[in-house]
Amino acid sequence: MKSSVSKLDGWGRMGLFIHRFRFTVLVVLLLVAVLLGSFAAKLPSILGGDGFKTPGDYQRTQKILEQDFKQSQHTMFLVFQKKKGASQEVFRKNVGDVVKQIEKHEQYTVFRHPLNEPAMIKADIAYATILLKGKNEDEITKNTLAFAKQIQKESNSIVKVSPTGYTVINDEINKRSQSDLKKAEMIGVPIAFLVLLVSFGSLMASVLPIINGALSVITTMGILYFIGQDKELSVFVLNVAPMIGLALSIDFALLFVNRFREELQTKDVKAAMAATYQTAGRAIVFSGLCVFVGLSGLFFFEIDYIQSVAISGMIVVVMSMLFSLTLMPSFLSLMGKRLLKKGMKHHAVTNTFWRSFANFVMKYPVMMTMVVLAFIFVCLLPLRDANLQFPSVEALPEKSDARISYERYEQEFNQKVKMYADVTIVVTTPEKMTEKKSLQTVERIVTKLEQDKKVYEVTSLYQQLNNMPSEQLYNLLQSSQKPQVQPIFDAYTQGNKTFLQVWLNEKPKSSGAKEWVRSFKETYKVEGVVYSVGGYTKFEQELQDEIKSKIGIGASVILGSTFLILMIAFRSLLIPLKAIVMNILSLSATIGIIIWLFQGGHFGLEQSAVMYVLPIFVFGLVFGLSMDYEVFLISRMHEIYNETKDNDYSTLEGLVSTSSIITSAALIMIVVTGAFTFTDILPVKQMGLGVALAILLDATVIRLLLVPSLMKMFGHWNWWLPFRKSSDEEDREEAQSGA
Repeated sequence: MKSSVSKLDGWGRMGLFIHRFRFTVLVVLLLVAVLLGSFAAKLPSILGGDGFKTPGDYQRTQKILEQDFKQSQHTMFLVFQKKKGASQEVFRKNVGDVVKQIEKHEQYTVFRHPLNEPAMIKADIAYATILLKGKNEDEITKNTLAFAKQIQKESNSIVKVSPTGYTVINDEINKRSQSDLKKAEMIGVPIAFLVLLVSFGSLMASVLPIINGALSVITTMGILYFIGQDKELSVFVLNVAPMIGLALSIDFALLFVNRFREELQTKDVKAAMAATYQTAGRAIVFSGLCVFVGLSGLFFFEIDYIQSVAISGMIVVVMSMLFSLTLMPSFLSLMGKRLLKKGMKHHAVTNTFWRSFANFVMKYPVMMTMVVLAFIFVCLLPLRDANLQFPSVEALPEKSDARISYERYEQEFNQKVKMYADVTIVVTTPEKMTEKKSLQTVERIVTKLEQDKKVYEVTSLYQQLNNMPSEQLYNLLQSSQKPQVQPIFDAYTQGNKTFLQVWLNEKPKSSGAKEWVRSFKETYKVEGVVYSVGGYTKFEQELQDEIKSKIGIGASVILGSTFLILMIAFRSLLIPLKAIVMNILSLSATIGIIIWLFQGGHFGLEQSAVMYVLPIFVFGLVFGLSMDYEVFLISRMHEIYNETKDNDYSTLEGLVSTSSIITSAALIMIVVTGAFTFTDILPVKQMGLGVALAILLDATVIRLLLVPSLMKMFGHWNWWLPFRKSSDEEDREEAQSGA
């Protein structure tokens, strides 16, 4: 095979540099990998929860409720369930015995239980809530998890004791995420290795991309450990970093190894490395930049989960590029011609197939374009019925005991949460709550809320005191009868603050409920009064508003930067524009398919809402990943076009020469990311399937049908760029740089 590279540019000279210092590069990078890898194992211990939170009113309200009213998110629910065959009396006695044991031995701040509150127990189920003591949040979490493990031992033949709640659920998500990572690796990596083995026909060449991917992921997780010391990272980085890193690193290595083996057939090792760097190395850099830019657009969203994805993704992209362009070339330089011993037969049958296929597509470009657009239109139809939500306990699988217990508690004791949107409002007045003016102000606010047609029910200090007028309450607080109202007054007030629990005549997660909390402060404005609004409705409203407010700038950064990168890489206006439009269409079709699969519960998937952030995640991540194949394919077309100036020929030969390797690369990425579909955590399952489907569409429908069709239709306009120098001028410059 004759190399298309005859002169060395900066990329080629970099290849020579790596070849010259291959031993040094290899040793240094392996030492760095070992050092960072030692910290990677510690990463799970410092990760936070699911990361679905943003700075705003909900977080401020949560802090007030925790600090002033002891309503902490770390409050643990203990769900007691009667086992079959036990009587109600024996069940009640067993629940009482467990409660007394807790009162006797455990150090807690708040403990509510059925012995004091009979409404917390029914015929076959009961619950208690407990907030354990601790110097800080980390210690409270540690104590809560230790107690959760201990309390399960209290289960016996009569009663089953199941701990649940925020801390327990997040801990299970963390543990399952680690387990899911191992499961995905056990599925994805062996299959990826088999694909490499079939593609290369050489055991030695097939192992290198796997090593490249493993080292990229390990070093990334080591770096994330240090970042996690100062910034709270979502537990999902355990899945995102390996998902992106393994797929991307293996793809980069696959491209590099394949091109190096091609060049070795006509060159010595040194020249082959320079030529590979000049072609595949350049493509990897531009491809990696596209992925990096796509992920950087996510960083504008002030949501911990999305920023964690962005941070871990951007780092793993950089590490994948670094190892693919340093460690991988060093290995290849050392192995040299030994890579050619096996599997270097030309795949004439395969090439004939791709040539025939490409000729057929390019013969009917308009028809092929219409077929693809019709297919995409069908895939977009489910978007009309999209029900995007933020995951809560549903993130856990249906078989999870923490999920089962929490849903059973809601079903038996908190049915309102399923029918009405709940809102928690903290009212802060200029004066203490013991003052008459403050009591009157709160009374007026409560009265106005009760008159609001959108409000179903209000729970406040006054409702708990049988709607006692503020004047009477004030007088009681000043009299000897104060002890009669003091417990309730203390429970609902603290200094100059009080809280209200409001239930709306709106379904939870409805747009009407979100609009009500969004406009509450303006609607109920009172001079001198400061409101803090919380509750799950406010939580979702703030997350949605953050996404909607930042989606414009995020998309602009991704699209604008990608356009510039591709324009510089290919010296064309039309190619980057087409690439962006095709990506948007294929990613939109992917989201449509995901919605159809999960909301409809098709193909054995648990019927569930799609994550609200999934479209953003898929767009930010896959937009860059799918550009991989666009860059690989167009880079080869660009090489041939620069030699021949024949658009149709360069399109055909570029497609034929890259189809086999790009198909292998796409298959590896589909396998590695698709393996996460078999995991237990719903957000991870949806992410994995979303990425795999997007790559599948891009590698088949887009690359095989739409790209060659459009390249044929636009002809030489594909390579048009204003003020671009003529071919003769470019040749003269290349000759001078080569000299």
